[in-house]
Amino acid sequence: MFKLHTSVASLSAVAVAASLGLAPVDEAVADMSDFSTSLTALSGSSFQLNENFSILYDLDGAYLDLDNDNNPDQVIKLGFGNYLGDYLDPEHYVLDFALPGTGTELRPYFMGEELTGAATVDWRLSYALTPGDDSTIYSTIMSGSAESFGGGLTLNITDGLEWPVNGWAIPDMGIPLGTHWAAEIADFNSFTFTYDGNLSANVIPAPGALALLAVCGVAGRRRRG
Repeated sequence: MFKLHTSVASLSAVAVAASLGLAPVDEAVADMSDFSTSLTALSGSSFQLNENFSILYDLDGAYLDLDNDNNPDQVIKLGFGNYLGDYLDPEHYVLDFALPGTGTELRPYFMGEELTGAATVDWRLSYALTPGDDSTIYSTIMSGSAESFGGGLTLNITDGLEWPVNGWAIPDMGIPLGTHWAAEIADFNSFTFTYDGNLSANVIPAPGALALLAVCGVAGRRRRG
């Protein structure tokens, strides 16, 4: 069970976003995640991401994992609403799978250590210290279960959470620096992975974002370079 703590009034959404390692995006752009990338196959069942992506976060709460089992124990109320941030280093991110019948077990990583107390997962999306080298996985930002369909897999994100690579990074909060914590993803909780080498978030735009896109006469946001 989550334990709800008191709100934190001294922080700003920008400070929390900085602790996520995010680059802020133009506020004029519709507030919705933009996560669709081709993949480069690495060794075994691992793939490197190729294109920049952005994620819309719900920063109303911070989910703390105090015993490093990839399962939140407490929630800190922040109350900052949604924040859109860019990931500009896709080459560092590796998607890998536990192949059925191989006996392979996958667990999330955090700051160079496998979370041995965490449940096994079917897939994980992780930051690797060396681009394209899945032996240098450092921290897992998302993971979960997989369901098969004709041309690929639906990848369900456990609890709809994203875990920052370096943990909690804001001092003077009563939270130890480096604590494993997560932010809720605002507009998707699964991916579509296709066997021809693509990964796309199954984004469900908020009504306001849909209206803005309709006014602009576009079906989606143009990817930033």
